[in-house]
Amino acid sequence: MWRRIGGSAKRAGYRAWTPIDRVFRPDPLLPPAHLRVYYYRSTHPRAFQAACDTVKTELLSRGLQPHHRVLDIGSGIGNLALALLDDLGGGYDGVEIHAEAVAWCQQAITPRHPSFRFHRADLVNSAYNPGGAAHASGYRFAFPDASFDYIYLGSVFTHMPVEEVEQYVREIARLLAPGGTCIASFFLLDADSRRGIAGGSSFMPFGDEDPTGRYRLHDAAVPGAAIAIDAEWVRGLYVREGLTIGDVRRGRWWDGIAHDQDIVTARLL
Repeated sequence: MWRRIGGSAKRAGYRAWTPIDRVFRPDPLLPPAHLRVYYYRSTHPRAFQAACDTVKTELLSRGLQPHHRVLDIGSGIGNLALALLDDLGGGYDGVEIHAEAVAWCQQAITPRHPSFRFHRADLVNSAYNPGGAAHASGYRFAFPDASFDYIYLGSVFTHMPVEEVEQYVREIARLLAPGGTCIASFFLLDADSRRGIAGGSSFMPFGDEDPTGRYRLHDAAVPGAAIAIDAEWVRGLYVREGLTIGDVRRGRWWDGIAHDQDIVTARLL
């Protein structure tokens, strides 16, 4: 109880700090201080800028061109959108479950850059949106088939049950244009990561294992807090949906490096 009260007090303090922070940092495209803390655990603009730089590199290094169309699933407070303002002319759509984040992006970014659009998906997540109106396992994104050249999911599949991951991968295959690229982060379970979890070196314990071996949960009471998924199961899912995995950059989350997730890059051929 005291931890919950302490957390609420901290959040209230950061929210109260936001208008003061805005006086000293008047950039209209810098997200509010309390949202920067919520997403990046720091009010300092450097933390947000680092997130922008990292995700921009992820896409540009994988071939993103100015004419491409981008779908950002889990768009948060617009780090990818803001990072690509000077590099992308083909169009950007961000989809996010966090209502306040979407509202800020719609009010701050879209009026200045109309080709960058943001949409709310009011989906249930036990950790981040427990009162959502619908479940992701049946969700269909409101875009026509083959609408995007690049789809990015940063720290999305790390918070979704496997049946929801299945639905999203089906939708990704529908939404990608032929030759399109999907870049998604995971906590992947293989021999190395299972050994790290068993040895206690993982930055999260992932102590609750599914009987089938498909996944492990960080907190069984709140499944959406974090989930690690079997790498071969993910590979099989991609194959079934017509996505060819070209590269897997292994993170070191299982060796104690916080939030260093695995990045899977796949194409629709």
